Amino acid sequence: MPPHATPMPVDPHRCKHPTPYLILTNISKRQNIKKLLQLAAAYGCPTIFVVGQKKFEFDPDAEGTEIPATIQNGLRNGKMKIVHFDKLHACVEHIKSISCCVEKVDANNIQAEKTTIPIIGVEIDNSSLNLEGEPFTSSVAFMMGNEGSGMTDKQMSVCDGFIRISQYGGGTASLNVSVAAGLVLHRFFHWSRGDVVKRYCDDKETHVAG
Repeated sequence: MPPHATPMPVDPHRCKHPTPYLILTNISKRQNIKKLLQLAAAYGCPTIFVVGQKKFEFDPDAEGTEIPATIQNGLRNGKMKIVHFDKLHACVEHIKSISCCVEKVDANNIQAEKTTIPIIGVEIDNSSLNLEGEPFTSSVAFMMGNEGSGMTDKQMSVCDGFIRISQYGGGTASLNVSVAAGLVLHRFFHWSRGDVVKRYCDDKETHVAG
């Protein structure tokens, strides 16, 4: 891990309305870009940040658009949007300008304060936290690595932390980028509605035990 990258913060803050964002950069295969766009729509990402990727046609109204038909209307009516950047640093600056309202809980009160949205890389690294632990505290902008080489040093240097996906077999060193993104966004989706999910699980376990 580069010396200027820091571990994902874990603190008592909790975002009032946790929202996932997705950063697309250095993705080689068109089919993977399409799948990532569909996953972003499926799990409620309001904005997809695209850095580079100039060979892919992101305009849903352009002739020869490569946007999946199932999400074209969502882009047209503003339910989801794609924001383009030529350079990664410009994308990072923009994301860090977006405020994220969180609640800070202490022994005496609960108060809201503004913070920035962390950029979390999905990468196998010594500092990576396990996805199963749901190490989230706020809205997150997730960044995936390249299909073959993973995240570049530049990508890793702008991340506020990393998460990894545990594997329990010996079949592969890494998952397909769209599969990995699906697992991450799915887990974040349930964490963001965790009280309901945990209550359901607790009720089910109590019922079975009884």
